[in-house]
Amino acid sequence: MQTQKRKKSMLKTAAKVIRLRGIFGFYDGFPAAALRQMFATSLRFTLYNLGKDFQVLDNRLGVKIALASMAGTAGSAIAIPLDVINVRMQTDMKSSDLEGRKYKCLSDALIRIPREEGWKGLYNGGFACVLKSAIGTIGQIAIYDHIKGHIQAHYDMDDNIKLHITSSVMSSIIDSILTQPFDVLKTLMMNARPGQYPNMLHAVHFMMRFGVLSPYRGLMPALARKVPATIMMYVIYEQLRLKMGILEIDE
Repeated sequence: MQTQKRKKSMLKTAAKVIRLRGIFGFYDGFPAAALRQMFATSLRFTLYNLGKDFQVLDNRLGVKIALASMAGTAGSAIAIPLDVINVRMQTDMKSSDLEGRKYKCLSDALIRIPREEGWKGLYNGGFACVLKSAIGTIGQIAIYDHIKGHIQAHYDMDDNIKLHITSSVMSSIIDSILTQPFDVLKTLMMNARPGQYPNMLHAVHFMMRFGVLSPYRGLMPALARKVPATIMMYVIYEQLRLKMGILEIDE
């Protein structure tokens, strides 16, 4: 939906994916996405919790936001090539055989992109990706942390699954709203041919082609993905913390 030249609804887009690729079309780029999550997300959590472990945080939201943005920037920087491959493999199905890149797999993309575009091709849209990740880490980790502490302090809720799910849902919605414009911009720049967008302003201009709500194209699919994924991530994380003594997220 983010790269469409003609506006289509979520249902029409989903129907087209199924028609072109079958149900497995929704999993195009999955290996790159999985590796990105393994490296980038784990690093973001590690750096954020290290900051808390060394008592960098004093429980103020502003300090949490600063730490989360730094953790998100570091986590994203190492995973930009995987993000580029993931975006291109997901959007390739809508291209014709002559226009599409048709990467066979993750390793094929890792070889062909530097060969065809130079090593900088692996970092197309890197700045937008870093911005999106920094803001996303604020929404996904710092806001979750703050919401959870606020609910515990003001509503006397126990540290249990109900608290974790409530905090996860609220933080994932905030995260999606904050990051969607940057996600659209990142997708456009990463999927672009060399020279298609001379700079980020050209990509922003194209992003606005459907009007003022253009930056939020694909928000509903993003919510449908992020809300359950965030719930699952934090429920597992918090249960590990409670059962195995992992560092408390609100200490």
